[in-house]
Amino acid sequence: MKTLSFKYTKADGTTSNRVLAVMVSPNTMYEGIDISSLESVEMAMFEVAMDAAYTDYLNKVTLIKDEYDLNNNYRRFDPTKMTDVEIEVV
Repeated sequence: MKTLSFKYTKADGTTSNRVLAVMVSPNTMYEGIDISSLESVEMAMFEVAMDAAYTDYLNKVTLIKDEYDLNNNYRRFDPTKMTDVEIEVV
């Protein structure tokens, strides 16, 4: 898990110190697994298996957020408003 510690400046000029468990990083590209080499039946099987794994993942993440009472703490931060950024990978 990657975490970022940083100072964030809002549009109104107020600042706050934040720590973010990174779920999505800033990006301008589509990223994913290229399944072009699979036959259509294999593609469908892959998609079903990936969907099931992703659903399991989301369910487990929800349980962890419930445990720590963080269900309403998903945030987006503009990197141009972040200073003093420290990255930690656990």
